[in-house]
Amino acid sequence: MQLAFDLDLPVEAAPTVKRARGAAGAVRQGRAEQLSFPGLPPAPTAPLFLAVCPDAHASEEIDRRIVPAIANAIAGDIDVVPWECRHISLLGFGRFDHVAPAQIDKLDARLRALNVPAFAVGFDRLMTFGPRGAVVLTGLDCIGSLRDFQGRICETLQLPPHVRNFTPHMTIAYARRMVPQREIGLISWQVRELRLIHSLRKPYRHVIKARWPLAA
Repeated sequence: MQLAFDLDLPVEAAPTVKRARGAAGAVRQGRAEQLSFPGLPPAPTAPLFLAVCPDAHASEEIDRRIVPAIANAIAGDIDVVPWECRHISLLGFGRFDHVAPAQIDKLDARLRALNVPAFAVGFDRLMTFGPRGAVVLTGLDCIGSLRDFQGRICETLQLPPHVRNFTPHMTIAYARRMVPQREIGLISWQVRELRLIHSLRKPYRHVIKARWPLAA
């Protein structure tokens, strides 16, 4: 969805992700192909969004406990999201190739008014989410703080109410088989900043375009 900022931008391609095999398999690299129609420029494929990210301790715990649990649950290959690309997307602006400094300044002028203290976030459930086979961490009773935070961002940016409807989750991997919903031990951390992330391709990577520290 395109939101109310003039972010007129365009494309990269082909994510590179770590690949984990079954219960005891090795991790290897995989690539995805980006196709284009002859005579036409490729469609933009680089999302730009506001997000919060897990800290190093939470990511280490995900690699130690959650990634093996996913591989064991499906007994097959999974495409693991690299730790530096793990995030909880709060608000998307569309897909672009380039973000001009003036566009970031326009967003910064509004988000500097966001006065929110650091807060705890946690997930306690694992499930498959959406048609692409995304295996995500989410929760029921432990995601209220994320919904509240996203609501404050929408208020600060003066966005319409329908934009605030979202399900907090963090994608850990992609799998060809569905992972049944299950409870896991709580994965939690303190959210201390909001980030503007440009998710680029070829190679797949996240570029942090701006950061907004939360109040102490």
